[in-house]
Amino acid sequence: MRAKRTNGRNLDHTRERILAAALAEFSAKGLAGARVDLIARRARVNKRMLYYCFGNKQELYREILRRKFGERAGFVDSIPPNLGGALLHIYQSGGEDIDFVRLMEWEAIDPGKGRLIAETERRALFEKTIAVLRALQVNGGLPKEVNLTQLLISMIALAVFPLAMPQMIHLISGMKPTDKRFRRERLEFLRWFGGRLSELALGVARNSRTPRGRNIKLPSNRKRALAAAKRTLKSGRVR
Repeated sequence: MRAKRTNGRNLDHTRERILAAALAEFSAKGLAGARVDLIARRARVNKRMLYYCFGNKQELYREILRRKFGERAGFVDSIPPNLGGALLHIYQSGGEDIDFVRLMEWEAIDPGKGRLIAETERRALFEKTIAVLRALQVNGGLPKEVNLTQLLISMIALAVFPLAMPQMIHLISGMKPTDKRFRRERLEFLRWFGGRLSELALGVARNSRTPRGRNIKLPSNRKRALAAAKRTLKSGRVR
């Protein structure tokens, strides 16, 4: 019995080594360019063991993507209920995963034929994210006229562009997107930008007053949303 448990643990460790090696290979070369023999060598296993654990290269790639999107399923559940906080959350949860960004870039270059791998799971993830934004909109945190699909695309672009185009980031800023200084400055900018978006979304301009000189009164739900946005942005960290 103990031998079976030990063998099971060893197989689990082997699978994890293969997955780690495969992630490095796929992110560097894409699905088409990745070589099974190099993945096996990096994982310190033979190809027979790799095929035993995952069947073939496509199934190994599918498992990598399944895990990556599985990590992001939980991130959707923890999106703050305000626009500024949501923008910071997307950056901190997804805009710093260089392997994931590279996987998506390789897929865009060589999409293959037919459906995307894990297409159903991905679509469900994006639909769930839009549902969160829609709830924010219903509760007064977003203007009714905002196109939520375009908003989500823009939020993702703000988060992942530095990792997707590191050469442009270097030319513009003189830094790599993985540099601590760049990440700090990026976070500070997104905190500032998210704050302005929150103010616009809630119909609040600094020091704005009604034509009669009275302060604009917000509905109670918008007051709560604005207060939450300010707390999130002031802390500078979304968890």
